[in-house]
Amino acid sequence: MQYQAVVRKFGPAQDVVGIERAALPVLRRDQVRVRLLARSINPSDIITISGAYAGRTTLPLIPGFEAFGVVEACGEDVYGLTPGTRVLPVRSAGGWQEFKDTDPSWCLRVPEGLSDFEAATSYVNPMTAWLMLHKKIGLRPGMRIAVNAAASSIGSILIGLANAVGVEPVAIVRSEESRTRLSGRIESVIVDGADGDLADGLAGRHGLNAVLDCVGGARASILAAALKPGGHFVHYGLLSGQSIPNSFWAAHPDITFSFFHLREWVHSEDMGEVQRAYSDVAAQIAEKVIATEVRDVFPLEKIGEALRSALPFRAGGKVVLA
Repeated sequence: MQYQAVVRKFGPAQDVVGIERAALPVLRRDQVRVRLLARSINPSDIITISGAYAGRTTLPLIPGFEAFGVVEACGEDVYGLTPGTRVLPVRSAGGWQEFKDTDPSWCLRVPEGLSDFEAATSYVNPMTAWLMLHKKIGLRPGMRIAVNAAASSIGSILIGLANAVGVEPVAIVRSEESRTRLSGRIESVIVDGADGDLADGLAGRHGLNAVLDCVGGARASILAAALKPGGHFVHYGLLSGQSIPNSFWAAHPDITFSFFHLREWVHSEDMGEVQRAYSDVAAQIAEKVIATEVRDVFPLEKIGEALRSALPFRAGGKVVLA
């Protein structure tokens, strides 16, 4: 038997995620069973639980796109993986349970140098940040970039990866508290408060090569105006809850705009390439170039308490199910 966090109807996560006990199925010949040790709670999990992707999501659902564990058992037709191997099973949800049966080719190898909690937070945000910087905008020394929501977990990772190649981003935050969190790490910080001072803060900083935005809404146009012609606007989240207005595209015909979703990249790439990218990311974590703060840890069976702690998402670290 195992604990599973189960969604049987879409809605607010605190209302629709329940803990259940279920028997372990017979392991298929072509799958591995991973004993999961630590799992992150991410916005992508909550969005899926809400029903935003109902067209491609089957209920009942076991959420969890980011979970770390060790191979417990291998089916008779599995080669290349052995019990005890440290892995991240990706390409599907199902992390919020004690065991996950999965395709062995979807298991990313986790180096011994990462702790369980580092491993459990090493995929969604770090991979997204690394891929946007290195695959989308081609980060190189001398580039000028801006990072929105810079005090968030992924914002901090973007700053660390940029600093590693000699680039100091313009950091945009929402509060003086967030500015304080970045103190000592970065000099150029703009507080985009309720008084709408983003445009004033960006004055004199025009000619940016790239903007990385996970907020959306009308302020996207202010950010885009700071790009040089041909500059790249990468949009990868919607923390404001508001879409970029239709007027954005007509007002900025001279920039390059793209969305980034980790799921789409992982599902379109050969798993060998995914493993190579992940190995680069894991090395940056092991070398302390980037880190994810864990602010709360709960056992899986207390998923309700964990969700109350995690939501709404804010700066200050991840909530982990252990």
